[in-house]
Amino acid sequence: MENSDYPKHAAAPIMGAPPIYENHGYAATAMPVPNIYNPAVHTTVVTISPSESSVIRDHLPWSIFNILYMNFCCLGLCAVVHSVKSRDRKLAGDRFGAVSHGTKARNFNIAATTLTLLLCFIMFILVVSGIITAVGSINSRYPSNPYNPYNPYRGPQ
Repeated sequence: MENSDYPKHAAAPIMGAPPIYENHGYAATAMPVPNIYNPAVHTTVVTISPSESSVIRDHLPWSIFNILYMNFCCLGLCAVVHSVKSRDRKLAGDRFGAVSHGTKARNFNIAATTLTLLLCFIMFILVVSGIITAVGSINSRYPSNPYNPYNPYRGPQ
């Protein structure tokens, strides 16, 4: 059975528009109308301590320099691997793992730099001593060399 006291609307309301209600003898009271066009914005504040992220060092630039220029026995490669692992752990929030891998990367970087510089120093000494030996050998083999300061045949000066 249908209630005939209420009037029927001829057209359906537009989608998104609020429905229309008629006042059937009731007193009109002021009701708060929610603002459907500007919903309340909920914000979340995340506080990151600057001291926490700055303490953890991954030494990635030093590792990249070592892999390009000072890759003694692949120590530069090991340093890059541990630097990337340290950075990943830092982003994941694992402070202990980030510090651990950062320390390993630093140790590999120190070893690669030290051993490569030591090797360069030894090679420099060997080249200089080889040049001195070669010049001495040439001067002893050809005593008539006019540029030899120890040549007894240079004549008066």
